[in-house]
Amino acid sequence: MMQTANAIIIQPAEDEMSGKPPPVKEPKKCPAIKTTNSFLKQNIKNNKRKAVAQFFHVDNSLENSLKKANFLAHWVPDIFSNLIGSFYEKDETIQEFWKVIKQSNRVVDYSTNKRAFTRGQEIAIGTKAFKEFALKVKKGVKMHKGQFAYFNRIVNKLMNNLYFDADFMENLN
Repeated sequence: MMQTANAIIIQPAEDEMSGKPPPVKEPKKCPAIKTTNSFLKQNIKNNKRKAVAQFFHVDNSLENSLKKANFLAHWVPDIFSNLIGSFYEKDETIQEFWKVIKQSNRVVDYSTNKRAFTRGQEIAIGTKAFKEFALKVKKGVKMHKGQFAYFNRIVNKLMNNLYFDADFMENLN
C-alpha cells in the first residue's frame, strides 16, 4: 500500500566540440510519504469529482441547446416570449409575466364571457408594458412588493387608459 514514483533524469546530449559529457547532478533523495487508508479514500473521491466535472464539461453543449429550446406553455405568444426572453432566462418567469396580462384583462360581458381586450390587443399592451417595466428596472426603481406586482400596476394603468382610446380599440380588433 505504499505509493511509488519513478524519477526520470534528462541528460543533455554530449558536447560535440569537447567530446565530453557534461557533469551529471545527483538527485536528492526524498523521504517516502506513507499513505493511510483514509488518504487513499480521499484521493478516490477527488478522482470521482474530477470525472463528474469533466462529464458536465463535455455535456455542456447539450445543456446549452436545452436552455435555448422553447419550453414555454402553448398559451404564451411567441412575440411576447421573445421580448421577455432577452431579459429573463427562466420559462416560469416569462409565463408569470403573461399571466399578469391575462388576469388584468377583465370580463366585460358575463353572458358571452367577452373580455375587454382581444389577444392582439393583449400582446400590444404586454409589449408596451414590459418596455416601460424594463426602463424602470434599468433606472433602479425599488419594487417593494416584487417585480410581478410592479408589472401588474403598469399593465392595469395601460389597460385603463387604452380601454377608452377609440383608435387603439378599433385598430387591433
